[in-house]
Amino acid sequence: MRCADPARTVGADIVLLALGQRFDALAAQIDHAIEHGLDIAWETLEEFGRIDAAIVATPATTMEGLFVKARAGCWALLGDFDSADQSASGARVTFSMMRDLIRLHAPHLENPGALQRLVKEIEEGAKNQITAIADTQKVVGT
Repeated sequence: MRCADPARTVGADIVLLALGQRFDALAAQIDHAIEHGLDIAWETLEEFGRIDAAIVATPATTMEGLFVKARAGCWALLGDFDSADQSASGARVTFSMMRDLIRLHAPHLENPGALQRLVKEIEEGAKNQITAIADTQKVVGT
């Protein structure tokens, strides 16, 4: 991974960049073990999972920070972006990058809870239609 100029990122993505460096080191260990048929320590895999989760959870505010997230997603996909829809980890990183970009450049587009509200509205509409149909059947049947 290309290291960013620390002077430019102090107070911005310094934590994310450190996570990215640790991610790269662990990814290299895992890749080496896989390539050479070696066992991978459970502790290494647990730390790798924690680092990956922290990268997803940490907002990026610079291109360097976004690159850390892209690097994690790329590794999760083995560099095969065509299979992105089949990877839970790749999807988490992708959504994390989208969220960060929207929050940085167009925060007005973010609409938390919109899908839940839509589902609730659809369910309520369906219940109202069922009630209206039942009421109509009662009137017609009497």
